[in-house]
Amino acid sequence: MEVKILRYTPETGERRYDRYDVPYTPEDGYTVMDVLDYIRERLDGTLSYYRHSVCNQGVCGRCAVKVNGAVTLACTCRAESDCLVLEPKNSHVVKDLVTL
Repeated sequence: MEVKILRYTPETGERRYDRYDVPYTPEDGYTVMDVLDYIRERLDGTLSYYRHSVCNQGVCGRCAVKVNGAVTLACTCRAESDCLVLEPKNSHVVKDLVTL
């Protein structure tokens, strides 16, 4: 699966898309949060996003991101596309996918 993530570096004001390849088959049943965890743990430890392990059930809403243009919860949204474009849920970006 190809994953493009809009990154934002507050120190420089730079915005860019970074591209990652994540091994995936539909049988894996990954959520977008699983994809983000894979990228952070195995490909890019600098990626910032909300990871609220106490919730992870679609209750708190802190992990909301845009997935292919639609705002959804990363912990409940299934990663069922060959290409994911992940962006912050709004324009109040702190860093990468973390917003106010």
